[in-house]
Amino acid sequence: MRVELLHSSVPPSDLQFLVSFLVNDEVAVDAGALGLLADLRRQQRVKHVFITHEHQDHIATLPIFLENVYEPGPDCVEVLASQESLDFLHADMFNGRVWPDFIGLSQPENTFVSTTAIEPLQPVVRAGLTITPVPVSHGVDTLGLVVDDGRTAVAFPSDTGPTDHLWQHLAAIDHLKAVFLEVSFPQAHAGLAALTGHLSPTTFAAEIAKLPNSVSRGVRFIVVHRKARYAAAIADELAAMGLANVELVKPGHVYEL
Repeated sequence: MRVELLHSSVPPSDLQFLVSFLVNDEVAVDAGALGLLADLRRQQRVKHVFITHEHQDHIATLPIFLENVYEPGPDCVEVLASQESLDFLHADMFNGRVWPDFIGLSQPENTFVSTTAIEPLQPVVRAGLTITPVPVSHGVDTLGLVVDDGRTAVAFPSDTGPTDHLWQHLAAIDHLKAVFLEVSFPQAHAGLAALTGHLSPTTFAAEIAKLPNSVSRGVRFIVVHRKARYAAAIADELAAMGLANVELVKPGHVYEL
């Protein structure tokens, strides 16, 4: 399985401002930076976009992406999200004011976008991948995603504070290879992290400890979503903790998992 966190800074750097992962170049997890991908041919390869929740850094360039890849005719991109998130996108983004109503304007013979509601713990199969939404703990209802190609499973918890259901689900997957887990704030702002449904280094360490035998299983914990202002402090604090199998994400790097 190929996974890439798209760059969201100009010039490209290790700072992360927006959230978009590409999986095997055909499936996107969130659309924060997807519409900024300079190679339009790569944008055109993406056929399914999963939205974990409606916060701006996860949906920012979805309208731009859909405009970039639109071609007249019945074929279009599919956006998959909870019904609540789909309702938000229609009412607050594709509402004819913020952006044209691509959802309402779509007709069978000329479709801008199709939408599919996904449910917690109900897997869907797209592009040869089985994708299971799992609820996590954030400020709004959020679905983490577990992506499985039959040989490798990778987890994208999305934004989350301390949670349990995700780790119980992952514990049963013997071919889990990586978890792209957030750390948004340093310890000095642990209270803010808790209030907003995010992790700090200590809660991150407590979360990964919930996965049994992760070290012996060789599960990689790849740190994402460091708030740019605090990215260096978070990196230093995690390094000082000496956690096994923990690494910082490299935007633009293709992970072969």
